[in-house]
Amino acid sequence: TGGGASTGGAPAPGTELGKVESPPMIRLVDMMITDSDNVIAEALARQVALARNRPASFTGGAAAMDIVLGELGLPADEITLSDASGLSRRNRISPSLLTDLIALAGDGTHPELGIIFGGLPVAGWSGTLDGRYRSDGTTAGAGVVRAKTGTLTGVHAIAGLVTTADGRLLTFAVLADRAPAGSLDDTRRALDRVTSALARCGCR
Repeated sequence: TGGGASTGGAPAPGTELGKVESPPMIRLVDMMITDSDNVIAEALARQVALARNRPASFTGGAAAMDIVLGELGLPADEITLSDASGLSRRNRISPSLLTDLIALAGDGTHPELGIIFGGLPVAGWSGTLDGRYRSDGTTAGAGVVRAKTGTLTGVHAIAGLVTTADGRLLTFAVLADRAPAGSLDDTRRALDRVTSALARCGCR
């Protein structure tokens, strides 16, 4: 044969040769948050971009997320995005914006945001927190901290929810920058100690 490949319409009724369906959107969000899946994060951002009439690209996804933050009444001046996965070193976000977003997702005014909680890893139990909260000074957070993690070379973050010793539910965000090279485990343990201290306190 010659002429190369081309596209066109199949004659009716046609025969379906194959079909691939993704998991439901809520499952994709769970997978992205639980496992910190960067590929899914970028794919979801492109869906948001298309829904806000922006191109399905890095810049389109970032612009669409800015629009959504504005619709939610959150301060767009506290975030600068170059991608959705968090891998770009040009990304900037304030801890207060993270805690505001988590609190907004849980206060019932935007029930569509509540799906994020299903995927949040449980400290010492699931996802990116599976092997954490097992060393001295961190075990108080096991089972009561639920959080999304973020890691780049020299940069570590954790943001989510913690139930305190007296049953109060708190939001938190702890970001560490310029961590020394080779200190990944030490830095993570430091973040875990901070959130475990919240778990131990009464915080009234």
